[in-house]
Amino acid sequence: MNDGRAECTFLWRIENYSYCWHKNGDGLVSPEFTVDSFEGTVWAINLYPRGDGQDAEGYISLYLTRCKKIDDVPVDFSVKYELSVPAADGLSSRFDGEATFAKGIGYGCRKFLKRDEALLHREADLLPQDTLSVRCKMWRGEGSVREATEITARTRIGIEEISYLHLIESFSKLEPDEEKTIQIKSPAKRHCSLTSSLYLVEDSWEGTIMLEITPSDENQILAKCKISLLDTSGGKTECGELDNRLDDIRKDIKNLPVDLTMQAILNEESDYLPEDNLSLSCECVFSTGVEYSKIEKTAFEKPFVAVSRISNNAQSKSIYHAAQKLSACPSAMDDLKVIYDNQSLTDVVLKTKTKAFPAHKVWLCARSPVFKTMLSSDMREKNSNIILIDDLEDDTVQQLLLFLYTDQLEDLCWDSATKLYYAGDKYQIERLKVICSSFLVDNVNPSSASELLVLADTHSDSDFKEAVEDFILKHEEQVFASKEWDRI
Repeated sequence: MNDGRAECTFLWRIENYSYCWHKNGDGLVSPEFTVDSFEGTVWAINLYPRGDGQDAEGYISLYLTRCKKIDDVPVDFSVKYELSVPAADGLSSRFDGEATFAKGIGYGCRKFLKRDEALLHREADLLPQDTLSVRCKMWRGEGSVREATEITARTRIGIEEISYLHLIESFSKLEPDEEKTIQIKSPAKRHCSLTSSLYLVEDSWEGTIMLEITPSDENQILAKCKISLLDTSGGKTECGELDNRLDDIRKDIKNLPVDLTMQAILNEESDYLPEDNLSLSCECVFSTGVEYSKIEKTAFEKPFVAVSRISNNAQSKSIYHAAQKLSACPSAMDDLKVIYDNQSLTDVVLKTKTKAFPAHKVWLCARSPVFKTMLSSDMREKNSNIILIDDLEDDTVQQLLLFLYTDQLEDLCWDSATKLYYAGDKYQIERLKVICSSFLVDNVNPSSASELLVLADTHSDSDFKEAVEDFILKHEEQVFASKEWDRI
């Protein structure tokens, strides 16, 4: 007899995610969780910010793990599960699995999500306020849900910002490899104090300047550093910056070169060397490990079907199910889709070479700065209520309008993504550009890499171009041997 399905959903939010200090092979572990419907088994999520092993470099690895706890549960315990990273744009990454877990064993996906997708190309959608959300849904049994548990946990990566002034007296008399060192102490207990040393590199012709920053605790990782030169008026000239957060292979910041040489500074002595003293402003951000990790909320629910079964023999009671009622109500986006489909109260037309597409001025203006300029300034579109789009195909305009009204893209493929990326760039629809470029980068291959490189370069999209160049460098033999590359 089928007793229905027991579910558990575990939502794990990781704050200050970009400051994860982990090297390849190092994992971040969620708070442990357990529910009665899973017979007291204990679980956790293991996330590897720089991949689990060399073959996963450039990826985030994600696993569901059964913890090594003493319990009366059989050695092997089978569940179905779904791991996902929710995204604001709705394009969530997901992995589905079914496995029999022994204690201490985890299952999941080694190449779950590309690091540069999370940290660069889709940062706004995947890392709002530098917080990564990971969702794990587990279930046993089949049929209707008889019991559901929702658990919310939070882990915060600690960071400490330290800004200080490094004053170098008698700068013009500084000898090669002579160190000018100061000590900076943090007021936070157990957190880093640091040593800041400036020196000239020996045998450098114009006097290359290096700044060495060393925290007192080896577990405190310098993640970002920016140095600026102070002039006599108090103004700042940026002269060096490093940020290791985006590195697939973590490179510890130890020595930071100053962009200006000693000779260049001496040439501007009146601006930078009052009484032969050089002043450097240093801004550092340290990752200080996990400072908080805890389950914050647990909700035990019995779905409507289970409640009905339990109360079959009891007196019927009126139950108000707000969630069910809300799910049946159309959202604002649903209503906009209806307006778009029915072409109600349209007041402008987008016209291609072969077809006209009715639309609404106010919505076009809200979604595109270019359309707003056309329809609100003294341009012909404002008076004619016609926007000529003769460089886009009918299907592309249809998909463009669907996206403007619903934030959705249907049946996206390579060809439609390239055309919609062009449209997004032309009409300054940044969200559309990001979604299309992300799709193209995820689906690029050695034969299409040259086409994608030209597209990114044509539209001066530096992040897009860098992602394509990274792919080409990793697959240079196949790319450079392709016929498509020869046609560039």
